[in-house]
Amino acid sequence: MFVRPCWIPQTEADTRQIIDENPWALLVSNGSQGPLATNIPLLAEQPVSSQEPLVLVGHMAKANEHLLHIRNNSQQPSLAIFEGPWSYVTASWYPNRQMPSTYYYTAIHCYGHLELQQEPELDASLEDLTQRLEAPHTNGWSYREIPRSEITRRFAGITGFRMIVSRTEAKFKLGQDEPIRDALAVADVLATHPAPQDRALAAMIRTQNTDRL
Repeated sequence: MFVRPCWIPQTEADTRQIIDENPWALLVSNGSQGPLATNIPLLAEQPVSSQEPLVLVGHMAKANEHLLHIRNNSQQPSLAIFEGPWSYVTASWYPNRQMPSTYYYTAIHCYGHLELQQEPELDASLEDLTQRLEAPHTNGWSYREIPRSEITRRFAGITGFRMIVSRTEAKFKLGQDEPIRDALAVADVLATHPAPQDRALAAMIRTQNTDRL
């Protein structure tokens, strides 16, 4: 991924926040006939403060050709792509309208190899996935609300895995290479939009440009 120095996030916590808040990821591996890609949720195993290597946890259907490739090539690197807030930026938002229109966006690329889980590990990771994704919902659903058999019977059709991340690339393209007044003008417009993603992006623009104020 092409990343100018000014687009590197200010802290590792900024990178981790994108992963934690946007777990719907794209997992890509190199198959014998070309790339294999699967959209799945991936959760970070460690807390933000951990000094251990980042580990991502997920699962996919056993019938997926991608999983067969992983079984046979577990030491080959795969790529997990996370996408944070983004927006088209029209040049009409700039004070003097003197810059071309563009996109502001955030993206994280995690490279690493995959380790398949045994059934008890899969069981634990599925419960963790449920708890974490249901937490924001009032009266959210619990893993324990249905008979245990309704959970375990699904194990026959899925396989869990851990991705041991060896390298992470993060790109926060948020106007850091543009005049500061233009970047802040974009933030001001996005902050007025009703979409939570736009308001989140506005806050990130301000944070990532603070060293230029």
